[in-house]
Amino acid sequence: MVKKCCGGVISGIAMVLLLMIAPSSAEPKIDLKGLVSKRVPILLEFGRGWCIPCKYMKPILSDMSNVYAGKAIVTTVDMDANKDLVRDFRIRMMPTQVFLMPDGKEFFRNEGTLEREQIAQVFAKMGVSGPAQAAFPPPIPEAMPPKGN
Repeated sequence: MVKKCCGGVISGIAMVLLLMIAPSSAEPKIDLKGLVSKRVPILLEFGRGWCIPCKYMKPILSDMSNVYAGKAIVTTVDMDANKDLVRDFRIRMMPTQVFLMPDGKEFFRNEGTLEREQIAQVFAKMGVSGPAQAAFPPPIPEAMPPKGN
């Protein structure tokens, strides 16, 4: 009796944990042809919601989407919902940013994180005008460990 009871509790806990960490099927599927048809440069960031560097990039990408509204498309690509794009772009790690020219050809890619200024530099090389460097908020300084004596 005790084994059945404990087994049921453990199974229930495992199911709850699985539901908490499982990717949501509500993540959007990206229509790459639809994006390319808009004939503007595109920044695709491949990642997953639980990825810490991807979480770091989220506010940066949101800001850049606003800054470049009408001039370029900045969007995230959930790797679980868009396995075809992950395969097509040969994504090896997350996050990975892929910049596409208006015709859909790859211009530049980065594996890891990018700062606002770096994204602006790539867009500038692609011919997309953006804000002056002073328009970006200063980076938040990382906590420095106390110096030892």
